[in-house]
Amino acid sequence: MTLAAVEARLKSRRGLVMLWLCGTAAVAFVAVLMYRGGLPGWDDAAHAYKVLLLRRGESVFWDNFWYGGAYGAANYGFVFYLLALYVPSKLIVIASAGLLPVLYYIYQRDMWGIDDIWPAWAFAGIMSVYLAHGQDPFVLGLALTMGGLALLARKRPLWAALPMAIGIFANPMAFVVCLPFMLSDVVARPPLRRRYVWFIGALAPFIVLRVALGAAFSEPGGYLNETSQLLLYLGFALAGLALAGVNAAHPRRPFVVLFLTYAAVCVLSFVTPGSPLGNNIGRFFFVFGLPLLFLLRHSRLQRPFPYGDLAVIPIVLFGLLQISAPYSHFTRTDEWPQTRASFFAPALAAAARHYDPNYRIHVVALRRHWEADYFPAAGYPITRGWYRQADAIHNALFYTPYDAATYVAWLRRMGVQYVFLANAPLDPWSQREVKILETSPELEVVDRAGAWTVYRLRDAEPLAVGLDGGTARVTSMGHRAFTVQVDQAGTYLLKVTWSPYWTLTGGPGTLSRSPDRFLLLEAGAAGTYTLRFDVTPGKVLAEVGVRLGL
Repeated sequence: MTLAAVEARLKSRRGLVMLWLCGTAAVAFVAVLMYRGGLPGWDDAAHAYKVLLLRRGESVFWDNFWYGGAYGAANYGFVFYLLALYVPSKLIVIASAGLLPVLYYIYQRDMWGIDDIWPAWAFAGIMSVYLAHGQDPFVLGLALTMGGLALLARKRPLWAALPMAIGIFANPMAFVVCLPFMLSDVVARPPLRRRYVWFIGALAPFIVLRVALGAAFSEPGGYLNETSQLLLYLGFALAGLALAGVNAAHPRRPFVVLFLTYAAVCVLSFVTPGSPLGNNIGRFFFVFGLPLLFLLRHSRLQRPFPYGDLAVIPIVLFGLLQISAPYSHFTRTDEWPQTRASFFAPALAAAARHYDPNYRIHVVALRRHWEADYFPAAGYPITRGWYRQADAIHNALFYTPYDAATYVAWLRRMGVQYVFLANAPLDPWSQREVKILETSPELEVVDRAGAWTVYRLRDAEPLAVGLDGGTARVTSMGHRAFTVQVDQAGTYLLKVTWSPYWTLTGGPGTLSRSPDRFLLLEAGAAGTYTLRFDVTPGKVLAEVGVRLGL
């Protein structure tokens, strides 16, 4: 059978079913290997913890056990977590990742007029190893977004808005990642503009609702914009521009616009202070890099060697760079143990011996960050969590050249009494802590358990502090509520992050925001006060109005 005959079969309806089945089987195979090997995806700790919270009846909007209190899934999307209550999360990912190559091919064929099946098969290979990233909600959101683009390509603009809208609430980054496709379609393909007008008109109310949700639950964020990553993404865009310019099979202008658009978005994100994208803009490359470059594999260049031309060099190079992160994830065996329950069991036993609800625990961040799941899941609030950008709320010192005095002051400000340090690969931003813990006279070793060393901070400052002579104590700490006892009327600092959705019961008093984004309690009398995170439509609308200056 000739190659042309094989291509014809693969492009048929039966061939697309084969693409779907093979892609799904490949993703499932890798998922099974990861499960059997005890190797979760990079972000799996965050998703496992959020699903656990919902199963326990906690809020999708808030959690006291990360960052001193932070909006959990509200601004990262919540559809995946609600769905995962009823369907195993990996089945959702396998189904989504397996469908993506088919949706991409339909979009490429019907929107761009390019009937080339091989990039879709390359896409299937990429998605099979993309599980290493552990970006489960993003994969679901991407499948929904590509489903919308496929329907748009099939001239169903109103129907296309439906999966796209759900995708925005599953993970808004999926919409952002696909935005270069949509922008280049509108700019470089004028016949599509009318179709896009209908599509955007149908999608606009959902975008407005998503923006309003973001305004209602906004909080500080600090996103990494690493120069090395920017150079990688710009290198990919420049390679795409070069291949588009010399390709011999497709119109050049749409691809030039596409890669220029992506380069512009990368640069704008990098130079914009407080950009909400950061390195996340690289997901376009890590998902679509090889399929797009492979689409431009036929060039007008003269072949310098018998079996290929120069186009193969950037395709192979950036293909290898695209899978470099999964490769590192699968091969860094020294980091594997820190994802397992057995690794954390001694630390949790030590925490049970030492924990006092009037204090918070600080865990020196591990390379794979599973402390963000095991400690809070066991009932111990920690200073940090999974999403690095949320460190901007209270933990910005980790991205500065801090000294021992600054570190100790931060521990006291966060209400920390015990610090847990593991003898295991640590997050690069946590390396400075080790020397301070080992040398500072303000900290003493009080326990050793397995790979863990437990330090106690001398003269630790509790979570509740009287500011005008009173004494207070946090008697219980839950994921969205806590209680505090005060011995007299007065002002008290409660080291839990301020939110407009806190309600106060148990006595006369009011709540306000402290200068460092904690809670201030004006207690009218001695007694026990309960603070509960309570979201109502009225409060949400009021907060949106405040944020928008209405």
